[in-house]
Amino acid sequence: MTTKIPQNALVVGVDGSPQSWEALRWAADRAELLQRPLHLMHAAAHLAEPFDQTPSRPAIDSVCNEALSRVRADHPELPVTWSQPSESPIPALVEASAIAGEIVLGTRGMGAVRGAVLGSVTTEVSATAQCPVIVVRGTPLDGKSTGPVVVGVDGRADGVAALDFAFDDAARRGVPLVPVLAWQLDRWDFASGIPMPGGDMKAATEHHRAKLEHVLAGPAARYPGVEVRPVVECAPTAGSLAQQSVGASLLVVGTRGHRELSGFVLGSVSQAMMRRAACPVAVVAHAHAADGATSRDDRHATA
Repeated sequence: MTTKIPQNALVVGVDGSPQSWEALRWAADRAELLQRPLHLMHAAAHLAEPFDQTPSRPAIDSVCNEALSRVRADHPELPVTWSQPSESPIPALVEASAIAGEIVLGTRGMGAVRGAVLGSVTTEVSATAQCPVIVVRGTPLDGKSTGPVVVGVDGRADGVAALDFAFDDAARRGVPLVPVLAWQLDRWDFASGIPMPGGDMKAATEHHRAKLEHVLAGPAARYPGVEVRPVVECAPTAGSLAQQSVGASLLVVGTRGHRELSGFVLGSVSQAMMRRAACPVAVVAHAHAADGATSRDDRHATA
């Protein structure tokens, strides 16, 4: 039976590398917990034409076959589909993001992310995808970890989507939420009425705590069952988030994103967390594109 990527599926890039198997294991656990279908993608840009079933060409390549075997062994009831796009990894994954609920990637590998280091495919897909992208890094126990969800908060409009995603994920999985507002004093703080260094640091901290409470008020009212453990500290944002990611099940960061593949943009904090966090990192763009995916000449099949 052939099929397209199921709506709202978790799409995971696989390539046969240890990093991609770790991402696959984590994604399968998460898909089962959230009761979503799982879709395996192994980009096959090295092929001259799309995969199709002929006597001389197998219906499924060895990487997808191994991925299917691993998922079936641990999650026999989980709905799983697979695809082997003939295009290169970045456009294939970005196009899939128009249908997927989430894209899950390892930190590096080959095939679905063939020959790419973290700074290329993972970074560009995270910046251009139309759905949240989760980079599985650190040493995650599994996709069902009960550790808290940590989210970076700065009060800007482009952080709203990340905060909403974090609240929703914590509510669905029944885990605490740790919103982190890290701040540093600079010469412009004086104009805002915030004490300068040497002044009342307690008052400055309370100012930022009130700011965080204001930002959290809306989503906290929509998700009253989520236990919220706010953190406010005077520290560099990246360092604070990296510290809080220890023991967390997921770290969520926002980004402005960029629609054009030729000039992707990803914030410095997002990039730092994809390299430094001790747990999987979800990158959530401020606004996802509304256009539908263009047609693909892929081969899809239901497992």
